[in-house]
Amino acid sequence: MAYSVIVWLVDPGKHPQQDEEEELARAGRDEAPGAATGANLGYTLPRMRYGVYESQDEAEGALSEISDSLQQNRPLRITSQASRQWLIPADRVHYVVCEEVQRPKDQ
Repeated sequence: MAYSVIVWLVDPGKHPQQDEEEELARAGRDEAPGAATGANLGYTLPRMRYGVYESQDEAEGALSEISDSLQQNRPLRITSQASRQWLIPADRVHYVVCEEVQRPKDQ
């Protein structure tokens, strides 16, 4: 069984340019790059996957690492599937969840 660690972020609320950006995105949506997938419009999810771990011990190690960073007010470093590095400020983290997940290869 694998374990997934998810970081839920604080909702940032509406930003000043949001209405204008949504209006511009809708106006030329048919011709815009990503229009077929809807990638150019929509709200971001307030969560990020920190990692997927093979054992409970590895997941608990990740939780401990997250806890240490947050207690010291250091940003969390999250690597996405596209090998991008994200630095999440400690005050933007709402909570962290660890759950068992079943992957196709586990069946």
